Amino acid sequence: MAPAEAAQQGTPRALAEHLRRVRHLRPGLEVHADDVRDTVGFTGQGDLTEALRIVLLLEGSVDVSYGQHRVQLSSAGGRRPTAQALAVSVAEPDVFTRRAHQGNYARRVTMGLGREWLAQAGLMDAGEGVRDFLTRHLAMAQWQASARAVALAEQMVRPPMVDPLLQNIYLESRALELVLEALGHLAGAQPGALAAGTALRPQEQRRLSDLREFLARPEAHALSMDDIARHAGVNATTLQRQFRALYGTSVFDFIRASRLQRARDALQREGVTVSQAASIAGYTSAANFSTAYKRRFGLMPKHARSRI
Repeated sequence: MAPAEAAQQGTPRALAEHLRRVRHLRPGLEVHADDVRDTVGFTGQGDLTEALRIVLLLEGSVDVSYGQHRVQLSSAGGRRPTAQALAVSVAEPDVFTRRAHQGNYARRVTMGLGREWLAQAGLMDAGEGVRDFLTRHLAMAQWQASARAVALAEQMVRPPMVDPLLQNIYLESRALELVLEALGHLAGAQPGALAAGTALRPQEQRRLSDLREFLARPEAHALSMDDIARHAGVNATTLQRQFRALYGTSVFDFIRASRLQRARDALQREGVTVSQAASIAGYTSAANFSTAYKRRFGLMPKHARSRI
């Protein structure tokens, strides 16, 4: 059985339509891209098979449960929608629940990577962070999707008119890059930091979402931890703990990742030089920047300028 919501019980027409939009790109790799508003409210349940689930919410909200762990994602919280990404490790069979609320809107991409696909890709023997995450049932990580990830997901939600025989290839090329970003986040996670069940109150999640948006701006890059904590209105220890619990990374690792992403966007979209990109990312040494860039994105920055 595919690693997705399956064997639905009491499936209404809306949920049946939802399932029909799932694309099986190859054994163990499936994608579901959606841009819908729920016309009726319902709760549907189905089986979860062993897989790594990745969700990228571009706009709107979703209300689901993996086993007993409820997840409510929303792009709201700032002046404009903030795309959210979520990874969930399903290490043993469990139950998936989707709650549709009448009038609710969601534009999202969901991917399922089955154990066979993960094994063939060598990910079950990957670094400690990834391996630890994949072997813990219902381990979860959430982060703010990069601008590149948002662009890729939008292309999957609204793909161009291509030959139907090429449609799966087009979607797979985008899906694999989204998987790479997710694995980058998982690789940097500390063992145990992403355990399921870490609960934050809604106001704490909103505060952290606003802070994350602030930290992605250039004016936040030179601030100390005490400055950042004062901006957030909490002490530094609490901030570090809550930020890691929600996003699976430290505050300063997030800032470094944001600066690298800005450098990557500048290389790909503006054609800046490697030295200019290094400056954007906060590096005085182009060599050190290139090393950090390759570690995060899997290629040297000089090659990023020629990528589509």
